[in-house]
Amino acid sequence: MLATVPASVFVKNRPWRTGVAGTIWSGEVGVAGGSIVKWEWAPLRSLTSFGFAVDWRANGEDTDLGGQALLSPGGVRLDRVSGAADGALLGALLPGLGFTCDVTMQAEFPRLSIGPGRGLIEGRATIDPGSCAKSPDGAPVPTPAMILTAEHVGTESRIRIAPIGQRRRTLIDATVGEDGSYRVTLTPDGAALLPFTGLPAGVSVESSF
Repeated sequence: MLATVPASVFVKNRPWRTGVAGTIWSGEVGVAGGSIVKWEWAPLRSLTSFGFAVDWRANGEDTDLGGQALLSPGGVRLDRVSGAADGALLGALLPGLGFTCDVTMQAEFPRLSIGPGRGLIEGRATIDPGSCAKSPDGAPVPTPAMILTAEHVGTESRIRIAPIGQRRRTLIDATVGEDGSYRVTLTPDGAALLPFTGLPAGVSVESSF
């Protein structure tokens, strides 16, 4: 019965969704910007993890990204995420960012969990030069090549974004707690280079997933 349930039951209609096909067992969804995310249900991993586990891959003009995912009432866990992604895919995953980016990044995240009462990020991403703009109609701002590093220490994940050529020059400093809370701080250097974020320089914004 599971093999015949339409994928549209699982992937609800959202502003970023351009189409959906297949079933919960094996399906695909279109993402605004041109990427297509395909998945295959992993029944054994679902049973041992007490959730809905899939192997997935996203492909598009500047996207070739894949990994494993586990969906449960507590949130979403991604494992072994690796490959290239464009800014449109990032915007679909995080629609509340308040800005859009025309960039390409190379990502390697062995572990990534988000959701109420759940937060863990480990890995890194290198971001090519590009541009970002405040939503919905801000002017594009050139962005330099950057690197994002995330390390889980104790009960929180520490995340830092810096220019690739100046790795000690922090632009954004953030932490994500295992309880799902997070704090983001834009440094004065970050405010100068990334004004589209809408964050005040030196002020920490705190909330939770």
